[in-house]
Amino acid sequence: MSLRLLAAPGLRNTTRLLVRQQPMGLVKIHSSVSQSNVAATNATHKPDRLHGSYHWNIERAASVALVPLIATQLTYGASPVTDTLLGVVLPLHLHIGFDACITDYFNARKSVILNKLMTGTLWASTTGVLIACYQFNTNDIGLTEFLSKVWAA
Repeated sequence: MSLRLLAAPGLRNTTRLLVRQQPMGLVKIHSSVSQSNVAATNATHKPDRLHGSYHWNIERAASVALVPLIATQLTYGASPVTDTLLGVVLPLHLHIGFDACITDYFNARKSVILNKLMTGTLWASTTGVLIACYQFNTNDIGLTEFLSKVWAA
């Protein structure tokens, strides 16, 4: 490189040489790295329906569904249909949000044990909230009546 710069004086030729250089990330530094090792480290994972665009669609649908559910609850009052839908969609929305926080702040590659502990705790608490919502809707006044009373208080 330095011999080329000395042989081709002038700003135009120097900039042309600098533009043609490869970035350092693409330069092969060690000759001991074989192509099979590089291919093994760059292997892609199998697509999962619960992640990617499907996950994004479910997340947005749960967020958008909460608006008419809460509006219906405030407009028409207590209803078994809104109790059931609110008892399912609200914990689903909270689960997706906390799962995103765990993925962002407790990455599985950096803190394996803490990620598994937090994810397990999230699944246990989401299951508990779903069971509690079912019990509250069937054996007590229901979520919509409870929210109406809390709103009026």
